[in-house]
Amino acid sequence: MPVMAIAMAVGLAFSTKANEQQSNGWIEQNDTAVQLSQDPCNSQTSEPCQVRFSDDLSTVYPVFMDEELTEEKEGGTQIPYIIER
Repeated sequence: MPVMAIAMAVGLAFSTKANEQQSNGWIEQNDTAVQLSQDPCNSQTSEPCQVRFSDDLSTVYPVFMDEELTEEKEGGTQIPYIIER
C-alpha cells in the first residue's frame, strides 16, 4: 500500500503540462507587455482584475493572463489593486 501511494504521488507530480506556468499577470505599459512581479488578483471573483501603481494612481491597467494580452485575468474587485513601486 505505501508503495502504491508513493507511485501515485510521483505520477501526479508530473501530471501538469509544462507550458501551463502560473503567471502573476501581464499589463500593457508603453505598448509593451510587462509581467507583474506579484499576483494582486486574489478575490476569487469573476470581476476583471485591474491595477494601479503607487507612483501613478491615475492610470488603471487591466491585467491579462498571457503575454499576448488577449485573455483578461479574473479575481478583481470594484476598486483596482494598488501595487507599490
